[in-house]
Amino acid sequence: MFRFAFGVFPAQRPDCWRRVVRRSASWGRAGLALVLFWTAGAPVALAARCPDLALVLALDASGSVNDAEFRLQIQGYADAFRSPSVQSAIMSAGQVQVAMVVWADGEMSSQVLPFQDVSNRRAAEAFAQRIDTLDRRVTGNTGIGRGLWTALDLIALDMSCAPRRLVNVSGDGAETMIARARENIALNVARMRAAAMGVTVNGLAIQTSRPDLAEWYGRNLVTGPGAFVMSVSTLASFSEAINAKLVREISVPLLAADQPVPTGGIRKGL
Repeated sequence: MFRFAFGVFPAQRPDCWRRVVRRSASWGRAGLALVLFWTAGAPVALAARCPDLALVLALDASGSVNDAEFRLQIQGYADAFRSPSVQSAIMSAGQVQVAMVVWADGEMSSQVLPFQDVSNRRAAEAFAQRIDTLDRRVTGNTGIGRGLWTALDLIALDMSCAPRRLVNVSGDGAETMIARARENIALNVARMRAAAMGVTVNGLAIQTSRPDLAEWYGRNLVTGPGAFVMSVSTLASFSEAINAKLVREISVPLLAADQPVPTGGIRKGL
């Protein structure tokens, strides 16, 4: 069983963001260069024109997620891009480009699957196959800020022209607070950058160890027009939840509003 939670998540001040991210920007560029080197040679189908939607999937691989749980998440994402409901949402949305970021420790570079066109069933299946074969290379603390920053780097590098830009974050814990970490990017800094860029950040809270994680995501992570949080209480529900979440995110806004409410209901006003 999973739940939707909606609320108004205020944008952060862009002028404040500019003051606090100067050092973080250099870290983000260096980390992105490294992870793109890791993925050099991977098949990437780039669009000939600006897509209607650019979506980054940001997946938790921190130390609280064991290898079996990581594979459940990977399988859930791969299955979603093979599902008729997600493929139908893609068909309705126009041209859609999707990337994946696998994040963990805030002082480690995230893994990246660069943007790929998924605008037809064959392309969506090809992206699902890339997800299926992804090996885990990161672990450690829960560095959501680093994962979000890497996702924003990808959007800024290739997809800033897309009229709809989204980051879909899934995870099972709150940000790990690290005193005086040299390379860590704080979540509040990454969130302010997302707001300044006009990127919507949504969350899927896996509440296996922290039952209030959806509320924490609402206060500290999600931002932007139409931002929302979903939650699952067990990883067994992850596949169903991520399918419903992707349908809602990919569908054009007017169609998304008509999507049926999932079992578990809606919570408002985080």
